[in-house]
Amino acid sequence: MKILIAVDGSTHTRKALDYLVTHRGMFVEGNELVVVHVTTGVPGHVTRHLSRDLVEGYYTEESAKVIDPVKAFLAEKGIANYRVEARHGHAAEEILKTANAAGVEMIVMGTHGHGIFGRALMGSVATKVVAETDISVLLVQ
Repeated sequence: MKILIAVDGSTHTRKALDYLVTHRGMFVEGNELVVVHVTTGVPGHVTRHLSRDLVEGYYTEESAKVIDPVKAFLAEKGIANYRVEARHGHAAEEILKTANAAGVEMIVMGTHGHGIFGRALMGSVATKVVAETDISVLLVQ
């Protein structure tokens, strides 16, 4: 089974990773993980004044801040069967595009519970992902 895990560098990401590792037999052993990180896109009115190399460098640097610790965590836990997708744009849209392109069978996300109302609404990214996919979604809080 292919499983996508969306990572953003937050403690919620760490909880989702911990959950996968704790339940290795169910989620990790024999499965392929697709780790996706989405950097917020730089608006077009800004990018037209910057070189392409500068913008791409920004995306690479921002993604590395999140992805490098995830890679270290997975290595520490002995998990090697994964690939990384670094994207930029709107988080929910890019997570869904990646999930569909990779043919994943499950999406795992940590939820940002911002108080009672945030927990009730799951957060805008999680809400959009759940609402717009027919792929199973596991939300870890």
